[in-house]
Amino acid sequence: MKGNYTKYFPYFLVAYHLCFAWIAYDYVNKNNGDAVKYWFVGKNPAFLNWADYLQPGTETIQLITFPLVKYLHLPGWAGCLIFSLFSSYAFLRLWKLLKEIANDNHKIVILSMLLLLVPNVHFWTSLIGKEAILFLPVVLIAEQFYKKKYFSFTLLLSFFVLAWIRPHVGFVFLLSFLIALIAKGEISKKTKITVTAISVGMGAGLYFLLSKITHANQGLFTKIERLYHIHNTQLKATSGYVPLDEYSYPYKLFTFYFRPLPFEKKSFHYNLIGIENLILLVVFLGLIYFLIRNFKSLNITSFHLFALGVLLFYGTMFAYGYANFGMIIRANSLMLPLIILLVTSLLLKPTRKNIPPEPSADSV
Repeated sequence: MKGNYTKYFPYFLVAYHLCFAWIAYDYVNKNNGDAVKYWFVGKNPAFLNWADYLQPGTETIQLITFPLVKYLHLPGWAGCLIFSLFSSYAFLRLWKLLKEIANDNHKIVILSMLLLLVPNVHFWTSLIGKEAILFLPVVLIAEQFYKKKYFSFTLLLSFFVLAWIRPHVGFVFLLSFLIALIAKGEISKKTKITVTAISVGMGAGLYFLLSKITHANQGLFTKIERLYHIHNTQLKATSGYVPLDEYSYPYKLFTFYFRPLPFEKKSFHYNLIGIENLILLVVFLGLIYFLIRNFKSLNITSFHLFALGVLLFYGTMFAYGYANFGMIIRANSLMLPLIILLVTSLLLKPTRKNIPPEPSADSV
């Protein structure tokens, strides 16, 4: 590819991302947040047992931070730096895949760079928390699925990590995986039946995990309904409240992925997020225009169905329960890899160089 900017961009990307470690640390010092709990602030680790955190859910984050606090006595800023370093690898991995997809398409490379620099996801993946840990599994799952390595060890391990920490998100990925494989997967009918049976079993396991985490003694769906009601009721008193329960379903999804828009909320932080959302909205509208113009020549792959399924189901799940802009902004940050990969791969007309390879024998 012409130009040296692609050669040096990875170094800039990592340096840019690590700057958010300090921003995240400063934010936590001023506003508190889950990172305070994960770093055992106000608790004496000497009286805590490391094995107590070997269980599904958010306790996994404390399982990671426990030795850093108890044995290494690291300060909070070091925690943010470590989590930021971990998620920086995911950004590098995502950039590498985007370069492979774009090949020699200068416009797609520039678009990929622009979308990789939107600040919201860098902030949340630099905090001590779930987003920094889960960002890499999301990238790896998307990468492996794009390359049609549907049953690779990397994909399965990444899914396990995702499902162990957030079983409800794992279910979204599992459902999208199954739909995409059945509809567009280049695998035999026998394999599809086997995958369906295994997916049902995994779905049951995720149901059990989520029931355990939420303490759903009266049934998981009853518990979820109660949690949604509590969220939408209690969040009315917050400054970032958004009345999602009053919106139509399409507007719920629009709000989840594209709001707040610039100057919709009065603060520097919200205006910055608004500019980012406006950029994503313009890209999305541009994508729709491109798809309409090139409808007859579209090559919809299993990855496109997978990404669309995840974005639809994930957005639906949180749009009904997160009636607060702050929670929405945090939740949708994990979807950026799928958004970028979906946009860039759809904008490219298929060629021999950018079509993913057929799955190898060991991947199916």
